[in-house]
Amino acid sequence: MDNENSRSYSNPHWKADGSLVKDQDSSGLIKIPVRALNIIWGNDPRYWQWIKLTEENTKLLAGFEEGSMLLQVNWIEVTGKLPIISSMAALTPKAYEIFYIVKFRVDAFGWHSVPVKFKVRVNGEEKVKSVMLQLYREKQEEWQEIPGGDFAVPRDTVGTVEFGMFEIESDWWKGGMVLAGIVIKPKLVD
Repeated sequence: MDNENSRSYSNPHWKADGSLVKDQDSSGLIKIPVRALNIIWGNDPRYWQWIKLTEENTKLLAGFEEGSMLLQVNWIEVTGKLPIISSMAALTPKAYEIFYIVKFRVDAFGWHSVPVKFKVRVNGEEKVKSVMLQLYREKQEEWQEIPGGDFAVPRDTVGTVEFGMFEIESDWWKGGMVLAGIVIKPKLVD
């Protein structure tokens, strides 16, 4: 049995590979591929499947080469974290926005009933927003950036930024979404 298959049987949840997080580029953009995220049930092929993105999609998505396709779950929990590094605080502005890069397949279902919560926590201080994803679902087979919150990095701060997408309160089954990763962009401040 190869290592990938043995891992899938040892734990039903995908554990993030933090080494895959791309360093900030010159514009301050940070790319987090899907394998660098924790996905509850993400290592069980009954619920999520890893897919290779086409070359065209990889170019369109600024280098994401792989996605995780949600087949069906009633408990969505996708989380990640990022260390706050000195270059984040050194940039002007020092605020960032988080975007989940997703597309909904033609057969996507269950997104009309309850909102998905997006959480961002910086050194213990948490913000939560709820979003109905049905409007995004209506744009079938189209890659979209779903805003997942924002955060500020005070000067000389160390610690972590934690973020996540959750729908754990209902028993409603959802499926047909492909997640390519997350991008964190510097936010323009007025």
